[in-house]
Amino acid sequence: MNWIKNNKANIALSMVSVIITLVAVDTTLYFSRYKYVISKQLYPRSYFAKDIEIGHDIAPNAATTTHFFEDSSYPVWSNNLGCFDTDYAGETPYLYMAGDSLTWGFSPFEEMWGTRVQALLGIRTVKCGVTGGYGTKQEFIKTSRNLARLPAPELIIVEHFSGNDIDEDANFPINTVYNGYLVPNLAKGGVTEEQAQEKYARFDAMCTTEPPAYPTIQRVRCFLSNHSVLYNFVKKDIRRAILSIFPQSILEKMDLIAHEKRVVVASSNTDYEKHLGNILEFKKLAKEKKAKLLFVLVPGEDERLLPFLKKEGISYLDLGPLFEKYSKVKPLHWKINGHWNIAGQNLAGFAVAKFIIENDLVDVARKEDVLKKINTDMEKEFVE
Repeated sequence: MNWIKNNKANIALSMVSVIITLVAVDTTLYFSRYKYVISKQLYPRSYFAKDIEIGHDIAPNAATTTHFFEDSSYPVWSNNLGCFDTDYAGETPYLYMAGDSLTWGFSPFEEMWGTRVQALLGIRTVKCGVTGGYGTKQEFIKTSRNLARLPAPELIIVEHFSGNDIDEDANFPINTVYNGYLVPNLAKGGVTEEQAQEKYARFDAMCTTEPPAYPTIQRVRCFLSNHSVLYNFVKKDIRRAILSIFPQSILEKMDLIAHEKRVVVASSNTDYEKHLGNILEFKKLAKEKKAKLLFVLVPGEDERLLPFLKKEGISYLDLGPLFEKYSKVKPLHWKINGHWNIAGQNLAGFAVAKFIIENDLVDVARKEDVLKKINTDMEKEFVE
């Protein structure tokens, strides 16, 4: 005890030094790619805008900022159409692309498969995928809105992933925007819009939609959760350890972990039929615009979809066999995140461009030379 009294100044100085060091390290990490551990910062603030009909959309003309995720980071922005693309100035002919996060990004813009298709075909490609929980219904509505004010495209390309498109249609709209951030859409399942707004405000301030037992402590935890990389790393490991020992329901009651309640339901057979109806809406839209239609199917598709597309006469490219083959040559997905990495983006771009040429979906100048180049480039990158 006497030692502590005699060394109070040194102990205090040591504690201050440790705090300053931690703050310095945390600040450095905040401006590094490790910022991804702050879940609220996954997408830049105000990159999305609330949309009453479809939950959320990319805000038009968003300034260049950065998207951080587990494996990498890259600049993001939006154009005059609310798409992660360069501004569209009315170029014709052009191809229109719809889809979710796989079409939106998770790779630098110049490496995205839509950008690759544009470069290979020499035809403007309007790339309008939206990330953050976008199902086929939302993709159709956004596409129909854009095409109502644009010249008719030569081809509409729809990237489809049954892994989440069906569930997102069943929970339409699954997300919305509050205070510039993407949040779960709570205004359903017996929750009114007014009640949802109260929950959003509480979550924004306390990182929980339910009233906490200890508000002050929860506010501090929420501040650290939204701003500290070190805190999130430690929290993740501690949370995993605690959950392996105690039931989550007990920990929530003790206010040791935040309440996590989302109004999300599993899709039913009825929802699946509605989902197929959303696909048919794209067919109708293409017919109305006198444009051709191509569905690009992400590996892992539902087996029921292929017979449906054949029956309806909808052109499709199933990337499954190709990705299975070349995944043995090199990794096609990011190690942690799971989206396509740059090699996966390139493979999808090569495959789609090649399919478009071989099936005469658009007129391509010197298509034999272009096809030869595609095959040569594919062999160079994916040599077995």
